[in-house]
Amino acid sequence: MEFSEIHIGMKCGSKKGSGTVTWIDDSTRTIYLSNTQNNNDFEVNFNDIIDDPQAHNQEDSYY
Repeated sequence: MEFSEIHIGMKCGSKKGSGTVTWIDDSTRTIYLSNTQNNNDFEVNFNDIIDDPQAHNQEDSYY
């Protein structure tokens, strides 16, 4: 996935959890996500985004 493909409203998974993109900082390549369960915002670096079409919550596990 390329950084330019990230857009607000997109669902993303990361090492910190899954969420909806709420803001993108191009200068630092930081993506701000809103948690899918409780709407708490958290930030992740673009390199921590999991290039997987499935978005999982932090509590979920991969089968």
